[in-house]
Amino acid sequence: MSRDGRAPVIGLALVSLVLVAASSLGGILLDDGGDPFRVTFCWGQDVEVYGGHGLYRLDSMAKAVAFRGFDWAGLLICLPLSVLGMLLFSRGWLRGRLILAAVFTYLAYNYLVSVLGNAYNGLLLLWAALFATGVSGVAVTLRRLDTTAVLERLAAGFPTRRLAAYMLAVAAALLARCLAQLVSANDAGRVPVALESSATLELAALQLGLVVPLHVLGGVWLWRRQARGYAMALTLGLAGAMTFLSLVLGQVLLHVSFGADDVGGLVLASAAALVAATLSFVALTRVKA
Repeated sequence: MSRDGRAPVIGLALVSLVLVAASSLGGILLDDGGDPFRVTFCWGQDVEVYGGHGLYRLDSMAKAVAFRGFDWAGLLICLPLSVLGMLLFSRGWLRGRLILAAVFTYLAYNYLVSVLGNAYNGLLLLWAALFATGVSGVAVTLRRLDTTAVLERLAAGFPTRRLAAYMLAVAAALLARCLAQLVSANDAGRVPVALESSATLELAALQLGLVVPLHVLGGVWLWRRQARGYAMALTLGLAGAMTFLSLVLGQVLLHVSFGADDVGGLVLASAAALVAATLSFVALTRVKA
């Protein structure tokens, strides 16, 4: 690709760097540690709210601390990967394009979750800008990608089957989790526990309507060794690793700050992060330049 063709991608990546830094620092610096209190929400459930005077004061404890994890992940994971992706992409490396596509995917999905799922706060416009930048970045970064050329750039030992199995496993796990919540709640005549302080299950809707289908498509295409499957799996795999690592940071913060003892949640998130990060690293190292 010509340098002119790289300019829009680099430009969006630079914009995302500024926006992520502002959002993450805003969430971290404005946080006062919370002041948890309990309320009865509209569905009748007892909810522990984060409290205090920070950005997440009106979110549930679990959601607030999870997004504190995403704030730290923005600085510790997203920014370094963005810089690495830009450096490699500016040299014309396919690896750099895939890293940037993954970062943009991470931003688009997770800040859409923020805009739809968090209680209103002063960063709404910034989060909307991050979502828009992520969507635009994915479109621009992958627009000129010749998927057939990806096959020609794969070195021996590329983990095709393992990465495909991971993609399908993520889809199956999310599908099972969402359906279990909904079916069990309907059978018991109550609302799903995951509603917490939300009026609707926006996260489940996004997972069922977006994440699960994309992972199924990517996994099936990759299993059949179709060119488009490699590009999709590499992008979603790294974006998933970033998301799982962010969730791990949130679980650690929940334990350190409030003494929460959700060992199962931490182990599950850590295992998912380890598998996704390892597969993504191995896969990217098997992409020639």
